[in-house]
Amino acid sequence: MYDLLNAYLENGLRVIFHKIPNVSTVSCGLWVRQGSCYETDSNNGLSHLTEHLLLNPDDTENIVYKDILNQIITEGVYYNAFTTKEYTCYHFTGLKRALPYCLQALFHIGVNNRAINAEAFDKEKQVVIQEAKGFYSSFQQIKERTSQALWGNTGVGKIIMGDLAVVGSATIEQVSELIDSAYVPENSLLVVVGNIDYEEEKKNIEDIFSKWEFENTDLPQEIVNEEPSLFINNSNSQRSVFSIGFRAPAYSESSRTAAEMMVRIVGQSGMHSRMIKQLRIKHGLSYNLGSFGSFYKKRGTIGFAVTCDNQRTIEAAKLLIEVLQDAKENGLTEEEIEREKKMMETALVLSVDSINDHLRHVGMCAMIGQDFYIENELKNIRRITKAKIDKVTDMLLQNESMGVAAIGCFDVDKLLSATTM
Repeated sequence: MYDLLNAYLENGLRVIFHKIPNVSTVSCGLWVRQGSCYETDSNNGLSHLTEHLLLNPDDTENIVYKDILNQIITEGVYYNAFTTKEYTCYHFTGLKRALPYCLQALFHIGVNNRAINAEAFDKEKQVVIQEAKGFYSSFQQIKERTSQALWGNTGVGKIIMGDLAVVGSATIEQVSELIDSAYVPENSLLVVVGNIDYEEEKKNIEDIFSKWEFENTDLPQEIVNEEPSLFINNSNSQRSVFSIGFRAPAYSESSRTAAEMMVRIVGQSGMHSRMIKQLRIKHGLSYNLGSFGSFYKKRGTIGFAVTCDNQRTIEAAKLLIEVLQDAKENGLTEEEIEREKKMMETALVLSVDSINDHLRHVGMCAMIGQDFYIENELKNIRRITKAKIDKVTDMLLQNESMGVAAIGCFDVDKLLSATTM
C-alpha cells in the first residue's frame, strides 16, 4: 500500500511523510511558495537569487549552518536547490543516519540564514547574472519564451532567471523583504521520504521546526495573466529556434493526462513521434526538436519547438503546423495511444524508483494542492481512450490559445503567416 501521512505543526507548517520500506537512503526537502510567477517587474529574478543565498554556507553569517553543511558533506549527502515559477525547493538525499543533519540544515535555510554577508552577496549576484546570461544566450530559453508568449510578462509568463538589471541592482534589503514575506511556516512545506519511522520523525521535526514562529503576513499572489501573444528576437545567429505553444489545463484538471499524452505522441516519443518522422526523417530539417508540457496550479503550457538553419525556418514552421493540424483534424491512432501509455507508465515508475525524483513528485503535487499517489497517476494513464485524447487535442490546438516564440534570423511576417492553423 502506498501511504502518505500529512501533518501540520501548530505554526502552520505542513509536513508530508512517505515511508518506503527496504531502501537505505532518505530524502527530505523544504518547499517555499515563492517563484517567478509571484514577482513583479521590480523584483523579477530575486526568488532565484534568494535560493542561491540561503543554500550557500559562504553567503550567510550563520556559523551553525556552516558546521552542519560540513557534517552533511562528510556523511556523503547530496544536496541542491532549484527555483520554479511557483516555488523554491531545497532538498537533501543521503543515508538514513544523516537525516537529523539534513533536517537541521533545512530549518536554518528557512529560518536562520537571513543574516547575509555583504561581500558574499555581491559575489553571488554576479554568479546568478552569469548563469542568467548563459541561459539568455542559448536556445534553452525557448520554453520560457513560449510561456511568456502565452501568458504575457506576468504570472507564469515571468522568466525564472529574471531581469539582469534587476538582479544586478538588487540590495540585501530587497532580498530580506522577500524572505520575511514568503519564508514563513504557513507558506512552506516539508517532505520526508524513505525507510522512516513515522512517529520518530514526527517528533524530531516538531522539536526542530516548532521553533519557526508563526508570522501573520500577506502571502505572495500570482499576477493576473494577459492574452496569448508573440515573442520574437531577430538575432544574427546562423540558426533559429521557434516554438508554437498553446494554453493548457492546470495540473489538477481531468484533461491534463490526455493533454500530456498528446504532447508526447506529437513530439517526445523518440523516432516514433510525429514531429521526428515529418521534420527530421522525411525532410531532414532539424536534429533538435520536440515538445514539452508544464502544468501549474491554475493553468498549463504546452509547446512544440524546432531548431534549424535560418533559411529553412519557414519551411519547418509550415511542416510543424501540418503535423498539428493533422493531429487536430484526424486524431491519434490506437497504436500510438497504446504505445504511449506503456512509455508513460515506464517513465512514471522509473521516476518513483529514484528517491530524489520521488521526493520532487510529492512536493510538487502538494504545492499545487494535490497528494501524489502513483496508483492514481497510473489509472489516469490507463483510462485514456482515443475519443478522449482526440477531444482534448481538438480543444487545445486552437488559434485563439496559441502563442509563438522565435529566436534567430528569419522573415518575421513569413514566420507568422506560416504559424497559423
